[in-house]
Amino acid sequence: MKRPRPERPSIPADYLEPLVAALADPAVLAGIRVSELQTVAYQLALYFGVRRDAATSTALAGVYERLLRDGTLEARHTLVDELSAAVRGGATSVLALLPVLQRERDAAIVRAAALAFATNLPATPDDPVAGPRAVRALLDLAEEPGVQAGLVGALLALGDRRVGPLVAGTWRVLDAPAGEALLALPRTHATLLEAEWLLGWLEDVDPVRFDQVAEALAALPAAGEGRVLDLERELPVGEKGEVLTVLREWSAKEAGAKFAPRFRDLARREGRGDALDSVRRAWGVSD
Repeated sequence: MKRPRPERPSIPADYLEPLVAALADPAVLAGIRVSELQTVAYQLALYFGVRRDAATSTALAGVYERLLRDGTLEARHTLVDELSAAVRGGATSVLALLPVLQRERDAAIVRAAALAFATNLPATPDDPVAGPRAVRALLDLAEEPGVQAGLVGALLALGDRRVGPLVAGTWRVLDAPAGEALLALPRTHATLLEAEWLLGWLEDVDPVRFDQVAEALAALPAAGEGRVLDLERELPVGEKGEVLTVLREWSAKEAGAKFAPRFRDLARREGRGDALDSVRRAWGVSD
């Protein structure tokens, strides 16, 4: 016979209200020990994800700015991991991730937070990509290069063909530091979505950055271990966790054959033989 599950103690909806009120005083914020910043940010983010009020947003912003200034990169990575788990578990909403998506400086941390945001925001029957669409909307408001890079990086990391229209042309939003931060992010697989996006950027890029983007496109097949995938994700993530459907798979050479006419056109227009030679070799395309 199963034992009855003990009831969780109820937590008052306003349990952090005294802390939120206290943090209106700059001296209180300054007095938080560095070792406590991550915990305080986590609790406030959970609270804001449920309450969604201006006072909590302001308090959370102040704590996160201190975490950026005085805390460690590791602490912020851990905070995002913990918040993502809380969102998946239903303890709070994706709005708990907003301070990271608005204020973070590190593109990898933003990408992790944006992936959690995009894959956990509830979808609707008429908009199955509501989460990615919300991430794309945040890009238009982003000012920090790391935020811009992380948001675009998350959309590309989804690899879902349905995201293509949302991410198209987003390279134009990225200034030089944001573009460099995006291209420096590690890839765990190669998708048709990202390959076509990088090729589109290469066709539209400022000549000064041509070699840099070409290098990223040339490196993509190795990131996917020679496999290029066309994916579709379950959005939002279900109770069983992430579900990826591989709609189609190509070898790098097979995918390269699709791109060959565009590579040749670039060679005629740009006259950048060395950079394009590396791209063609990586994708198995002969001259």
